Amino acid sequence: MRRLFEILGMAHKANILVSGQTRVKNELRRGNRLLVMLTEDHSRNVMSAIAGYHERGRCKVVVMKGVTRNSIANQLGLGRTQILAIPEKNGLAEKIEALVTEGVDMNEQDSSV
Repeated sequence: MRRLFEILGMAHKANILVSGQTRVKNELRRGNRLLVMLTEDHSRNVMSAIAGYHERGRCKVVVMKGVTRNSIANQLGLGRTQILAIPEKNGLAEKIEALVTEGVDMNEQDSSV
């Protein structure tokens, strides 16, 4: 978990971390391919807002087990957001995806969307 927050912090400092439902949806509308990360306590509304993009292959979606809105606020100072994203082609995205999906069946991740 600590390593995940370190990488998210680096992405935030590099100004490539997108936070909040509106900003993530705006990036997807612009055609940017994203790795979308949801907190484990995300709402159904947030999930449905990005489901269409995921179904069309515009983004990958992972649920960060053990990461809550409060932990995002405390660790990254981003407020109690439930959705984060990073450009899919960025090397940090690959590291984040590997950390989040470590030991998790990818079909299980995809079925949650």
